Amino acid sequence: MPRSSRQPPEIPDTFTLHGVDYFLDWRRLERGHSFFIPTTATPKQAKEVLKATYKHLPYTFELRTRCEYGRYGVRVWRLR
Repeated sequence: MPRSSRQPPEIPDTFTLHGVDYFLDWRRLERGHSFFIPTTATPKQAKEVLKATYKHLPYTFELRTRCEYGRYGVRVWRLR
């Protein structure tokens, strides 16, 4: 039986949230790591964008509203 020539889906390195493009090197995002998104978006809005953009990855994210570096935003942790 011939093997399928289907390539795995390409995972983008950028996502867009409230009209702003953010770069995420998801290959380096290990379990337990986190990153900060300076944005006025709510954690729910950010999670919807991450789930849609990275739907082919087996990642689970935890998001919380934070004020860091004097900026309002969302901190995202990769749980698995």
